Amino acid sequence: MQAKKTRKNYRVSLEKTADSVIVHDMKNLAFRLSALLQNMDDNYDNPVFKQSIMDILNDTIGKMNTIVKRFRDNQQHTVIKLRVDLNQILSDLIQSLPVRKTRSLDLHTELTEIPLVWGDSFYLHNAFQSIVHNAIDATPDGGIISIRTNVVQRRRKPKVCVEIADSGVGMDRDFLENNLFSPFTSTKEKGLGLGLFTCQQIISLHHGNIEVESAPGEGSIFRILLPADEYAG
Repeated sequence: MQAKKTRKNYRVSLEKTADSVIVHDMKNLAFRLSALLQNMDDNYDNPVFKQSIMDILNDTIGKMNTIVKRFRDNQQHTVIKLRVDLNQILSDLIQSLPVRKTRSLDLHTELTEIPLVWGDSFYLHNAFQSIVHNAIDATPDGGIISIRTNVVQRRRKPKVCVEIADSGVGMDRDFLENNLFSPFTSTKEKGLGLGLFTCQQIISLHHGNIEVESAPGEGSIFRILLPADEYAG
């Protein structure tokens, strides 16, 4: 009986996470297309902007098709855990970033050899994407975004660490402690505040956790820690 109760609770939290993911993703896609339309008249003759249009439209269509297929084919929103390579997920994410968002940034990557983890690549991609996009938004005037992977020890067990850092505006201690992962709380003018909330839920479902360091004017560092293969749940 206890096992059935645990499974039921797990599924409820997962369905809430899945709903948050699709709401957040669709809202992001809507913002992207809206921003594109707002800049169309003034920049359409710019060859760089035209290429950016193609990149954004192709990427947006791909994401919409993925969202529709994922939630049409998988009505119960189950997490499908396989042995996955976080370096590959991050490489795919980096390749999919729109040119217009990254052209003023210095993007550093250091993807070292790491163990595989048990995880759902779709949800993990969403989690990393939320943090990377937040890092980009936190450096509107240009700066440095760093994405690294390594292995660290936590409580005598190896964890695969994904570190995403930016040199942006940073956050104060009160926001970090009380609001950072709260739903519908955001530092962005048009933000829904679901990105990091959803991200935390996804990482929790993978038996991981997130460590954050930040200070106003000094940027932010997010460390996502997940169990290495032999310790994965």
